[in-house]
Amino acid sequence: MQAIILAAGCGSRLANVLKGKPKCLAQVEVGIRLIDYQLFILNTLGITEVCLVLGYHAHEVYRAVSDRCHCIFNRRYGETNSLYSLWLSRNWVQDDCLIMNGDILAHPRIYQRLLKTSGNALAYDSWSGNEAEHMKVAFQEGRLHKISKSLSMEETQGESIGLLKFTQPGMAALFAEAETALTLGGENQWAPAAIARLAQYQTIKGIDGAGLPWVEIDFPEDLHRACQTIWPRLPAAILPQWVQRYGQAS
Repeated sequence: MQAIILAAGCGSRLANVLKGKPKCLAQVEVGIRLIDYQLFILNTLGITEVCLVLGYHAHEVYRAVSDRCHCIFNRRYGETNSLYSLWLSRNWVQDDCLIMNGDILAHPRIYQRLLKTSGNALAYDSWSGNEAEHMKVAFQEGRLHKISKSLSMEETQGESIGLLKFTQPGMAALFAEAETALTLGGENQWAPAAIARLAQYQTIKGIDGAGLPWVEIDFPEDLHRACQTIWPRLPAAILPQWVQRYGQAS
């Protein structure tokens, strides 16, 4: 199993709070950055081949992750979006793969549920999905039917958490759909544009993480929630290895 973390964006809505730092370098605890937690969880779950797609302040992030993962640079991050960043990793993937956004803080149980599911799968929260910013999802007979921020409330069955898993053939098909989506719709699209196309002919199961703590960090209030509400519920639930690496859990 491999993993791709999409972290090229500049996070302009958090610029003042983060003082210009990329979102993945936001501190969720003193001395612990979001990317530290994400890489720790992946490694703990046995995923050591990780590709980080960088853009904004790429060299700063590169220094922070050191040799913990492979890095790909989206030098056109200012004029492209996550679909293009995903497509840039197409030659790196050689196995089943987990895809995640670089701005999510999520309970390890969500990762575990996703990895235990056979085939292609998407983690979502059925208790969320009622705001314009949410990447909404709809399912038919347990398989993803639609994924878009523009879904109506009548269609919406939850919000995508930003964690997905694909088999190797599923990844190959996803990259093909990414290339088609880029050609038809341009480079300034979200990665779900390719996922929505793939869902029309390949099964992508839904894994509901409702009730488990997670947050996508887009706004200052999201970062506050990550530090004050989500983070205190994570370390003690993680694993003994956390204490070994970072000291006493919060």
